[in-house]
Amino acid sequence: MSGIEIFLIISIFMIASAIQGSIGFGANLFAVPLLALINPELIPIPILIVNPIMNLMLAWRERGNVDRPAVISALVGRVPGVVLGVLALSLISSDHLGLLFGILLLIAIGLQLSGLTLSRTRRTVTLAGGVSGFMATAVGVGGPPMALVLKDLPGPSFRATMSPYFVIGSSLSILGLILGGQFEISDIWNSLLLLPAAIAGILISGPLRSRVDSGRIVYFIYFLSSAGAIALLLRSLF
Repeated sequence: MSGIEIFLIISIFMIASAIQGSIGFGANLFAVPLLALINPELIPIPILIVNPIMNLMLAWRERGNVDRPAVISALVGRVPGVVLGVLALSLISSDHLGLLFGILLLIAIGLQLSGLTLSRTRRTVTLAGGVSGFMATAVGVGGPPMALVLKDLPGPSFRATMSPYFVIGSSLSILGLILGGQFEISDIWNSLLLLPAAIAGILISGPLRSRVDSGRIVYFIYFLSSAGAIALLLRSLF
């Protein structure tokens, strides 16, 4: 990677981590399509390796507001989702990964923009955990299904519930990818490039939580993610 590419990668992921710390999700939705355009080797394992560390920091900061039954139900659903995600990666050739990334990212954005309202029950949270597990394992983006089903929670509780789910859920995805033969030693080195940016972004997000307009940030994420996803699709097709 060139110096400019490294600078862009670090800057993108620092902004993404600040977004995650401010509103509770969105880091990977923002970062994945942009990072995939710069260096596809950063997706999904390196970004998943960093996620537990980043979200451990958030879980500690927001401790005491966790909806534990929701976390448990989501993780129960996450396990079969991880298996399906590993299977998808094993069946799709590297030449078509851009198509998979682009399609799943657009589906994730569509879920968020659909206006769909789901009552928060054990069944819906478990289902959301399954879809989240599949998407996170396949392309590194698992937040939107969970954000959709937990959006009625107050801000502190939403952030506190999402963070431990991401810590454990990302670890399950990494384990699944290792067992599925998708892991390479280079993934560790690539994750070390993202780690300082993640820590810096979380530290920046602390004072921003009560000041940011989450609605505007979310639509900014959707716009950039959609543009990145479409670019991935076009590059894969042509």
